[in-house]
Amino acid sequence: MGKLKILVTGKDGQLGYALQELSENQFEFTWKFTDRSELDITDLIKTQSVLKHFQPDWIINTAAYTDVDGAESNEEIAYKVNADGPYILAKSAKEIGAKLVHISTDYVFDGTKKKPYSENDKPNPLQVYGKSKLKGELLIQDTYISGFIIRTSWVYGNHGKNFVNTILKLAKTKNEIQVIDDQFGSPTYVKDLAKTIIELISKESLTQMDVFHYSNLGEISWYLFAKKIVELSKKKCIIKPISSANYKQIAYRPNYTVLNHHKIARLIKDNLKEWEDSIHHFNKNY
Repeated sequence: MGKLKILVTGKDGQLGYALQELSENQFEFTWKFTDRSELDITDLIKTQSVLKHFQPDWIINTAAYTDVDGAESNEEIAYKVNADGPYILAKSAKEIGAKLVHISTDYVFDGTKKKPYSENDKPNPLQVYGKSKLKGELLIQDTYISGFIIRTSWVYGNHGKNFVNTILKLAKTKNEIQVIDDQFGSPTYVKDLAKTIIELISKESLTQMDVFHYSNLGEISWYLFAKKIVELSKKKCIIKPISSANYKQIAYRPNYTVLNHHKIARLIKDNLKEWEDSIHHFNKNY
């Protein structure tokens, strides 16, 4: 038995980048990292060709259209990248006997529940982004490929566009920032997410497509999270609360998307970290 071969799509995104960093110490796998120019998951012929050539055992799909507001006016592109692309990838992977890890989102839920969402809760996305990601999940499951879908939330890291980096940038130039105080969720440090994926692949013996929820533990509002980020960075910027109703956003956001971790905890106990510990860890390495 040779080394497991893992192919990663979307290498320039924050999760793709975190997996590349992690791969430097993961010698039990043979890795291939691709960007859209090499592997465009919306192109069936190109996808089949790359997969046949590399013959991966696992594919980790981190490629996605993640601009929540932008998706409202770019619906066709959002569905192409978040639904059609994952379907093409899953179908092509199944043809060569590979398994698939696909990353989805807490935004498949409408936020009306008052306690953490489990994998059995019925999705009901409020915006094009969430709807396109849910369609991707369903299309993947239609292929009967083996592997897993991870729904995650509020992902941040050193690399790429995310809430933490945005707040840190704004805090450098502004004395005051307004942040929404009535939307609650769980931040997820991208390095913790990357480690979790690798741990699941190492243990994985599923013969179907399973769905897991993963984020850092605990819940917080965007406003309190922003306050914490600025406090740790020792910047002097004041964070002011504002309601969703008074904040101009194009797409509707759910008010509460905390994820329940009971299912994944049985497999990865050691890698469930409190969000506060992870933001401290991020800050030390920033």
